[in-house]
Amino acid sequence: MDYKKWYQTHEKEILDDFFTYLRFPSISAQKNHEKDVLECCSWVEKTLETMGFKVERWEGSGYPVLFGEMIFNKAAPTILFYGHYDVQPPEPFELWESKPFEPEIRNERIYARGAEDNKGQNFYTLSAIRAFLEANPNPNLNFKIVIEGEEEMGSTTITEVLPQKTDKLQSDHLLVVDMGMGSFERPSLGIGARGIMTMEVKLSAMDVDGHSGALGGIVYNPIRALTEVLGSIINEKGNIKIPKFYDHMSQLSEDEKNKLDFSFDGEMYKRELGVKSFHEEEGFNPSEANFVRPTFEINGIWGGYTGGGFKTVIPKDAFAKISCRLVPNQRAPEIYNLVCDYINDHLPDGMTAEYKYHGGGEAAWASPVSKTAKVMKRAYEKTFGSCSFVYSGGSVPITADLKKYSGADFVMPGTAMECDNIHAPNESFGLKQFYMGYLMITECLELFAENTES
Repeated sequence: MDYKKWYQTHEKEILDDFFTYLRFPSISAQKNHEKDVLECCSWVEKTLETMGFKVERWEGSGYPVLFGEMIFNKAAPTILFYGHYDVQPPEPFELWESKPFEPEIRNERIYARGAEDNKGQNFYTLSAIRAFLEANPNPNLNFKIVIEGEEEMGSTTITEVLPQKTDKLQSDHLLVVDMGMGSFERPSLGIGARGIMTMEVKLSAMDVDGHSGALGGIVYNPIRALTEVLGSIINEKGNIKIPKFYDHMSQLSEDEKNKLDFSFDGEMYKRELGVKSFHEEEGFNPSEANFVRPTFEINGIWGGYTGGGFKTVIPKDAFAKISCRLVPNQRAPEIYNLVCDYINDHLPDGMTAEYKYHGGGEAAWASPVSKTAKVMKRAYEKTFGSCSFVYSGGSVPITADLKKYSGADFVMPGTAMECDNIHAPNESFGLKQFYMGYLMITECLELFAENTES
């Protein structure tokens, strides 16, 4: 089949359905959007059934996981796709140029929350499967798909149910279509991603907010204490000073490193994101630090009075949200405990700390010489002209579990780019990115159906 022509013929229908998908404010992190998340789940479920998938809802303590399968020949290869139907909160609303759940096209880009992460990548995958099945109604290929509703808040339900679904998940190839590439000029295929640990801390100095005149010079300000402690964690070499933080982490061999693309385009980050300053870790270039090194980040910090005008107080409490990106053999609960221990050991006398663990997931690194990676490399080369292998600095925490319970080799394809503004106001996805993602998936399906590496 001419997949380009098929897309052109169906483009209006595809985009109309995609816009319907985007209109659901499926914000898993906000309880007031529970109805919207469940309605979005039902819409995706119906879409899969219309395509011919046999669909199951896997229930747990959070939002449902949708599992679909089409088995044509048990002797044929089986591909398992992963995506998610939930999205990040859109706030702050005032920074959006258009309403986040009323998608619109400007300058050949689709603007909406979820336009790229992950509804865009999820929907071009479904469109590609649909086109492939029209061209191959009885293919030498089987399909399984998992679409969850809590990726943006810890993947609770899918983490609970996967251990009981091993038989259902068994596959040859796992495609986690939730990643991206540097550019069309330098197309890269993700073969791994870091894990993550998320938490928050509250420091308390006294029972009530105090007058900064009456208590200034007497009370140790908890915001000062918190910034001092957190600021001490990274040393002048860019290393994390928390004891035992690096003890069990995996490291790549030189041969493994040589198979990855660690090139770094700082000017692109300045141009696309307005980056003014870069972190440096001694002995590692920025891409290497991003791909295969763990990090400690302060994601939010607050306390006291931040409203209009001015209020001269010493706050009784200070708060911070913290995350650590992890590499293989680092376990989120263990890293959480190490961070708590470090903060406790560096607090001023008398100040108390409370902690809340928000969850996390393990890192996952795949082999660049697996059959899955080799076939996907060919698909990229046919679609984009070339392909290099990279690890992602981001996280899809469920990847390690999906690999474990499916028994499949995995890759993390995608056409996301830095300019998409995921998790930020004015998230967008280029029409070309959507289209090229569709072509990439159709190409890999044809190659997997051939069931050959070369």
